[in-house]
Amino acid sequence: MVRRQFLFLLLALVPAASAVAADATPTEIAKKIETFYKERPSIRAQFVQKVQKPGRRRILEKTGNVFFERPGKMRWEYKAPEQVFYVSDGNVLWSYQVSDKLVTRLDVRSSELYHQSRYLFGQGDLSTDFNLAAGTTPAAAGQAVIILTPKTSSRDFKSLTLTVDAATGEIRGTVLVDPYDNVSTIDFQKVDFQKVDAKFFSFTPPADATVRDLSKAPAPE
Repeated sequence: MVRRQFLFLLLALVPAASAVAADATPTEIAKKIETFYKERPSIRAQFVQKVQKPGRRRILEKTGNVFFERPGKMRWEYKAPEQVFYVSDGNVLWSYQVSDKLVTRLDVRSSELYHQSRYLFGQGDLSTDFNLAAGTTPAAAGQAVIILTPKTSSRDFKSLTLTVDAATGEIRGTVLVDPYDNVSTIDFQKVDFQKVDAKFFSFTPPADATVRDLSKAPAPE
C-alpha cells in the first residue's frame, strides 16, 4: 500500500518554448529532463493529487506540500482529506498516518517513490531504465509529451507519461498508470528551488504510535 501512495507529477503551464524544441525526439527530451534537475538540487512546492480507480467516476483528491533535496531526500505532507507524512533521509522512508497513529518504516530504495522521483535528484538514466516513446496526444505549444514504460517488469506502475517544457526539460505534468489501472496525477503549485532545511528530512516516530518495520527481512520458515 505504501509503495503505491506516491504517484507522481503534474505541474502548471508556463510560457511557450520554440516550436523547434517541441519537435525534439523522446531521447532528446529525456536528456533535457535529466540536465534540468541535475542543476537544481532542491525543490519545494504545494500539490494537489488526484487518483481515479478503474470503473469509478469518483476522483479522490488530496492536497499538501512537498520538499526534495539531492541526494534522495524527500518529504510529503498531506494536509487533506487526512494528515499523512512521508519522510526520507535518502536511506529510510517513513510513513506516518496521524489519525491512526500508525508509522511504517522501509528501505527507500524498495519503494515506488524512490524509483519515480530519483530523476528529480539528478540520479538515474531515463533511456536506460525505460522504453521511450512520443506521446499519442498533441502537446500544447512549447511542450512535449513522452511515454515511459519500464524495460523490466515493475510492480509499481505500467506507464508514466511526462509533459515537459520542450526548451528546458522541466516537468509540467504526469499521468501514472499503476498495475491495477489506477490513474494518478499531481498538480504542483508555487514551485521554487530554494534550499530546504535538513530537519525536514528527519523523522522520529511519536511515542504513542504503532511502528511497522517493513525493512526487516522475514524470518525463514
